[in-house]
Amino acid sequence: MHRCYVDAGCWDDAELILTSEEEHHLVHVLRVKRGEKVIVFDGNGREVMASVCGKRGSKTSLELLERPRLVDKPSVQIALAVALPKGNRMDLIIEKGTELGVSVIFPVLTERVVARPADVRGKGKSARWQRVALTAARQCGVNWIPEIKPIISFNDFLGNRKLFDFFLVGSLGENAISLHSAVTEIRKKLEEARAETKCICLLIGPEGDLTPAELCSAVSAGAVPVSFGSLVLRVETAALYGLTVLAYEFHRKHVA
Repeated sequence: MHRCYVDAGCWDDAELILTSEEEHHLVHVLRVKRGEKVIVFDGNGREVMASVCGKRGSKTSLELLERPRLVDKPSVQIALAVALPKGNRMDLIIEKGTELGVSVIFPVLTERVVARPADVRGKGKSARWQRVALTAARQCGVNWIPEIKPIISFNDFLGNRKLFDFFLVGSLGENAISLHSAVTEIRKKLEEARAETKCICLLIGPEGDLTPAELCSAVSAGAVPVSFGSLVLRVETAALYGLTVLAYEFHRKHVA
């Protein structure tokens, strides 16, 4: 069934109004007709089945067919901090990260980052990246759209350390432990914590890795250096590899 997005602040008990962008996607791209059913979500966990009513003034309206339901966040949330890559590779990271259930993404400027936007915080990029996340969530069925943070310096990012219960950093260094070993240790601690909500952050450096000083700062902030194997991965590959492992370990539904 097709899905469309309505901002959380615009929900009504009986009727929802689509923005021009959502109307275009639903009516002109997907060719949904009046009376057809769709799933509406607000990006904050709420979704509901509705039917297309047609125009209300210049906007397309939807009639709610049931009470909205709230989909809980995963008990283990996954955050990604990634050194800003060149070109449009950040779009891929955000798109696939959204599909994998990441909760927040920090684009980070490290010393060896080549791509440095004229607007240091990249406000225009952040807005576009948030739209990329929305599009991915609409397509894949995710009900919680990840927050895409403004571009941040490496040191300022480390200032967010208290937000994370577990902190991993991809490393090419000899002292890095395997990602499997790190995940095993986290799982053990989560079992001890029982039902408490926890957050794991994965930090991925640029091609060429973090500088020794940056890695030292991350470790001093509590990060555990982890290895992804003998191969040297590009930024987007390393980010999605790490997120896939974490999503598999902590978001999958266990079956007998």
